[in-house]
Amino acid sequence: MPESDLRLIKRRIEFITPSEVSDLPSRLRGIYVLYKKRRKVRPNGNPCFDVVYVGMARNGVKGRLWEHLRKKKDLWSHCSVFEVWDNISRGMG
Repeated sequence: MPESDLRLIKRRIEFITPSEVSDLPSRLRGIYVLYKKRRKVRPNGNPCFDVVYVGMARNGVKGRLWEHLRKKKDLWSHCSVFEVWDNISRGMG
């Protein structure tokens, strides 16, 4: 089976808090997931999270996350960011 030339995710950072958003690089293109931490904990002691929003940023994930913080700061407690490779363009969807 031939291998695809399409590579999607370049790198990721998962479950960061709103206070860590400022550490993200500017102009980072990619997909982000917003989570709300539950009070409930798993039997192994790990926290539970609900996905509350999934978005895409073409011109900067950091800016989009700041907008979410300004408009709906109580909506989410953590986020994950998935940077896309440069070969991902607008015309691919």
